[in-house]
Amino acid sequence: MRRALSALQEWLQLRARVREERRFHLDRAAADFRSLGLSPWAAKHKARVRFGSRRNLRVARRELDGDLPGLAHLLRAHRVLASAWLQPIVLLATVVLILVVSPAPRGVLDAVMGRSSKWEDREVEFLSAHGPYPWGLAPSEFDALQSMTTVTEVERYRGRYARARAKQGVTLEAIQIEARARTGHRRFWVEALPDRTEIAMGPERVVWWLIALYAVYFLLASGNQLRIRWLAYGFCVTGLHALASLTVWAFANQLWNRSGDAAGALGFCALLVAFLGMAAMQCRYSWCDLRRRCPVCLDRLVLPLTEGAADSVLFNPIVTESVCAHGHGVLVESRSSRAFRPEESPLQGLVRA
Repeated sequence: MRRALSALQEWLQLRARVREERRFHLDRAAADFRSLGLSPWAAKHKARVRFGSRRNLRVARRELDGDLPGLAHLLRAHRVLASAWLQPIVLLATVVLILVVSPAPRGVLDAVMGRSSKWEDREVEFLSAHGPYPWGLAPSEFDALQSMTTVTEVERYRGRYARARAKQGVTLEAIQIEARARTGHRRFWVEALPDRTEIAMGPERVVWWLIALYAVYFLLASGNQLRIRWLAYGFCVTGLHALASLTVWAFANQLWNRSGDAAGALGFCALLVAFLGMAAMQCRYSWCDLRRRCPVCLDRLVLPLTEGAADSVLFNPIVTESVCAHGHGVLVESRSSRAFRPEESPLQGLVRA
């Protein structure tokens, strides 16, 4: 966070420098015009005309890296992307953003944590099981449901049915008794809507449990001399990736269930494939990022230097050395081995310089 704040502070200082420089020259030009006998307002207007529109100000900011691309350059210069806090902050921000924009954030949390909400917090669905198939609600039945006292927010659901929200403390049996009395049909049923819109999280949890087992095996066999801090960081980041992935899945399924698309099996399969692809990309990125971090300070390694011949395996194999910018050691990688060497390297002199 300190790196990001430092980059932002430097960027704001550049913008302030441009504003102060422009204000100084405007004041000097206005003073020159006032010395010629113009009024203060006319002098300021002439000074603004002389310096042109605000497009010139944007050009000046771009030349001094005071625009958005300049902020991106400063973030790279301060090595914000190399910080160990970047992934956790982005993942937690993703989870919080989803909970903010979700129409039912408690349902998303319950699905991710494997809990079931109380029925009083859920909606009910009205089913009419009389008349010709397929059964559905007649306009008169829907009008009768709108006058019920045990539910509120009665609306159409999936074309043929209706849904509503139960009042606090009202049981499902009481709603069904009133619905049958209002419509005059004994084959009128009321069901809890979560039975039909429950977010299925079982297969997705299995996917992330398998990924966790895969991560445990490769983290323990990674050859980084098993530093506890490096392993703990890897496990925590993997857990945050799983949390963000499951939260996105629960949110997408929540929107899918609310859309009422009963004939969207192909779209649901596409959503599942997208989830699996996203999980695979998350694992790939997290693993590659972890392997490029110093096991001592968890910062990204710099100055990769590759030596050797690609066609030589025994006498002059390819070896890549990456240096910790804080002087903790060198990561040595070859075709057959990978180890972190906590000792001095000739490249560290260049880093310290």
